[in-house]
Amino acid sequence: MVLSAAAMEFIRALGLVLISIVIAKAFVYTLSNVIVNLAKKTKTSLDDEIIAATKKPIYYLIIVIGADFAAQGITVYPVFTERLRAWIFAAEVLLSAFFIARLVGVFAGWYAKNLAVKTKTNFDDEFLPLFNRLSAIFIYGSAIVIILDYFHYDITALVAGLGIAGLAVALAAQDTLANMIAGFVIMADRPFRIKDVIELPTGDYGEVYEIGLRSTKILTLDYTMVVIPNSEIGKSKVVNYSYPDKRVRLSIPVGVAYGTDLKKATQILKDVAKKQTHVLETPAPRVYMNSFGDFSLNLILHVWIDSHKDRFDVINRINRAIDERFRKEGIEIPFPIRTVYMKKEDDGPEDVGE
Repeated sequence: MVLSAAAMEFIRALGLVLISIVIAKAFVYTLSNVIVNLAKKTKTSLDDEIIAATKKPIYYLIIVIGADFAAQGITVYPVFTERLRAWIFAAEVLLSAFFIARLVGVFAGWYAKNLAVKTKTNFDDEFLPLFNRLSAIFIYGSAIVIILDYFHYDITALVAGLGIAGLAVALAAQDTLANMIAGFVIMADRPFRIKDVIELPTGDYGEVYEIGLRSTKILTLDYTMVVIPNSEIGKSKVVNYSYPDKRVRLSIPVGVAYGTDLKKATQILKDVAKKQTHVLETPAPRVYMNSFGDFSLNLILHVWIDSHKDRFDVINRINRAIDERFRKEGIEIPFPIRTVYMKKEDDGPEDVGE
């Protein structure tokens, strides 16, 4: 019995498909038993995760590519072959998109588990899920556009419609987008970090608690949480008391009465400052005479502390200790006195009665 040319072509095509299945299984077996064992010897788990995530899409992609070669060999039914190859092309594009999406997801997941957890901010933890979703939408959307273009669909209107829809979404969510972009800028420029003490023009002052995707949280000194949109911070003047050096110099004004022994007062101020906690030995406390006031000799005490969060407590303790020592040493802290001189007018001429 002699087989027809059409039957021979279909048998060859079926054989190519079976061979591609064997090759796919052999490739997956090699990945699972050989390459995986080699990957386990490396210090990172990234290669193991890449193999586990891409094994299935590569398996089906090899089979579909084999089917494509098989379809090329069927020439007796050109219309059938053309349609079959078109659907095979669509499958190849979708499987390629599946492979790329899996690969991007592996990299994002590995970064989240190994690097993002080590950072001091939750920004990347919030951004990675969003990045995964957006990248998947972009990858599969691009695949669909390629398939539609292959099938000779007019994608101009579709792309224009997507552009208009994207513009509408951008206008509706412009505040959210502005906050997200400002968040990216904050992460890149890093004007402040987690646990830095900052002050904003609004008067908000405290420790940076969290830098998020849309907002930044500041824990004030009275333990209230202030949530500020990133776009507001991005265009505001931010005073960072913790960067590049956490040390802070405090300037404490002190007034003493005229006639006071300045050497003695200076030594007392230095001794008081050195005994306080959080006051650094280097740079050492210093005292300068600032000016001659209306009622006092104005001195200024400079001390360095290890953190700006403790400035109010340190200033309070130093002022109290100065008052106690000055009283003990008999040094007067003057207060404003105003002397009023009354001019006595001469009595007028006395009236002379008749």
